[in-house]
Amino acid sequence: MSWNLHWFPDGVPGHKGAGRDLAWLGCVLAWLQPDVLAVQEVKQSRDADQALQTLLRELNRRSGGRYVAQLDDCGRRVPQHVGLIWNQARATASHLQTVAELNPHGAPCESQLRPGLAAQFRLRGGLDLVVVSAHFKSMADERAFGLRRASFQAVPGLMRRLTSAARDSDFLLLGDLNTMGCDACAPVVSGLEEVAELTQQLRRSGVRLVPADAAGTERYRGRLTLLDHALASATLRELAPSAQSHVTGACAAGAAPLSERAAKRLRRQLSDHCPLVLDLTDRDWD
Repeated sequence: MSWNLHWFPDGVPGHKGAGRDLAWLGCVLAWLQPDVLAVQEVKQSRDADQALQTLLRELNRRSGGRYVAQLDDCGRRVPQHVGLIWNQARATASHLQTVAELNPHGAPCESQLRPGLAAQFRLRGGLDLVVVSAHFKSMADERAFGLRRASFQAVPGLMRRLTSAARDSDFLLLGDLNTMGCDACAPVVSGLEEVAELTQQLRRSGVRLVPADAAGTERYRGRLTLLDHALASATLRELAPSAQSHVTGACAAGAAPLSERAAKRLRRQLSDHCPLVLDLTDRDWD
């Protein structure tokens, strides 16, 4: 599962804000019960760390699980972080590492952009794979589009490095990849066109962009945009060829329209993004 938590825990940049509804957030996660969760836009500060631990306690209380969390090691060098949360009752993590390749500037914490956070996971039924939490450059200007493209171009090499070290070809990257197109490019590139082009480019490198089952994963001013994705190695047999990433919550296909008031409350107390869920067979088929 992947979820951008929108400047967790305050909901805004800096140190001010009404804050997340941690009980509600814990309830949502307990209902979804992910074995492994990739998160984005999490702050690292004393208050943020305390809020994250409170969330984990609430999640464990409601689910009966043993969830723990790890964030990238950029500290105060970047304002928001990627992380992994997993249920130790079902998944074992090893070789956690901050990966520099996904920051287009070449260093993990350079210029306030994010690295990835990678780990090797083995689940109770035998599934083992490398999982990466990622958050690519936002915005639809030409510079941001180029930086985001550089991050995408780094994925195949990162996959080869991590899977070679793990001696296992199964790889899954989850996160907010900000496929919002380029309004300032000539010709203009829409978000859907960016996704379609990336799907073809990645496929040639052995990486599968898993299609989503809804029109978007982020709701802003009443509009849905498909920003969050799962990228899998073509060899990941435990992910069915016909699999789709399942968009849940207010962005789900067929979800009832939200009033402007309800949408603002959701953005303030949970996130402006919706959870993205991916089901894999918990077996070792390689």
